[in-house]
Amino acid sequence: PVYDGADILSPETEAALDQRLRAYNQETGRAIIVATVPGIDGAPIEPYATGLFSEWGIGGAARDQGLLLLIARDDRRLRIEVGYGLHPYFGGIMSGRVINDVITPRFKAGDFDGGVTAGIDAIIEHLARSPADAAAVAEAAEAAAAQESAEGGFPIGALFWVAILFFFFILPMIRGGKRRRYRSGVGGVVGDIILWEAGKAIIGSMSDGDSGGWGGGGGFGGGGGGGFGGFGGGMSGGGGASGGW
Repeated sequence: PVYDGADILSPETEAALDQRLRAYNQETGRAIIVATVPGIDGAPIEPYATGLFSEWGIGGAARDQGLLLLIARDDRRLRIEVGYGLHPYFGGIMSGRVINDVITPRFKAGDFDGGVTAGIDAIIEHLARSPADAAAVAEAAEAAAAQESAEGGFPIGALFWVAILFFFFILPMIRGGKRRRYRSGVGGVVGDIILWEAGKAIIGSMSDGDSGGWGGGGGFGGGGGGGFGGFGGGMSGGGGASGGW
């Protein structure tokens, strides 16, 4: 679901992302939420995102596989917040790469539709990798960051994608093409979450009787009978990354 409280997405993009996120949730059990707010009055976005994530229990207590993409329009800040169950994929370095290499350049150009869509595509693509391949990508990103630090400003984005090319295209060919190859494209997804201020009032009407989080029957509302699962008890612990444009 997507909640576009800042009104930065076109209706077409919001609807397309929402449909895709709901389908992804049904298919995988993972909950990906996009939330935009007008602003957070200059406050740090990290505690705001962590509090919002925990308040709604994104990802569910059992698996804790939730992810929140939060965008504060007027503050020009954004954050990817992840549940404990997704830390191996987006615990830090990879969240930063999605923000800095995929989303932020589009936001700087005024393309919010393209930035959110591309960011969600990149997130879903990385989550589709095996744990071993995801770890290899993260190691490549960490090596690129270390190289940049050591050499004082080497373009980390270029080195990172060269490393990805090696791990997932050149190396498989060297090994006889037996290893699965991955695309580097980016795409989109959506959701329907609530503003922090209105959350407590709305959640009471949407959650089931004995759950402190989102109920399995109604989900985020709207869109016929299909609810959005994976809510109630999910915790983030502050994992993820932040950025600005």
